[in-house]
Amino acid sequence: MHRRTFLLTASALAVPGGAIAYPAQTFTPAVWRDLRETNQTLVMNFRAAWSLTCQIKADLIAEALADTPAYANLTFVDVDWDTFGPSQMTQRLKVERRSTLLVMKNGTEVTRLVNEPYARPVRALLDAALAA
Repeated sequence: MHRRTFLLTASALAVPGGAIAYPAQTFTPAVWRDLRETNQTLVMNFRAAWSLTCQIKADLIAEALADTPAYANLTFVDVDWDTFGPSQMTQRLKVERRSTLLVMKNGTEVTRLVNEPYARPVRALLDAALAA
């Protein structure tokens, strides 16, 4: 069995009832061009579909959105690590690994969270994003 297939299957089984979704745009260069210079606060989720840590973070974001309606004012963008991980954009933003959450406003980084699949740091990041 392939490692990624195994991990994806394991992550789907680890989450009771399957994965929880949250409203996010899928990253493309066109979406990035349109959003990076706006006044919107962007929460960029650099994730891989096969990563359990990334799935846990996505579920934590969905739970936070359900608990705190103000988070809906943020714009979420999912960046596929397998496609865009080795790109110039990730190099410029200094994103070195999947499972990174990056908050941007007006093209400037506000805060980031790297490999922290826990509710408190994720909510702190979202609170910092709202305050930006």
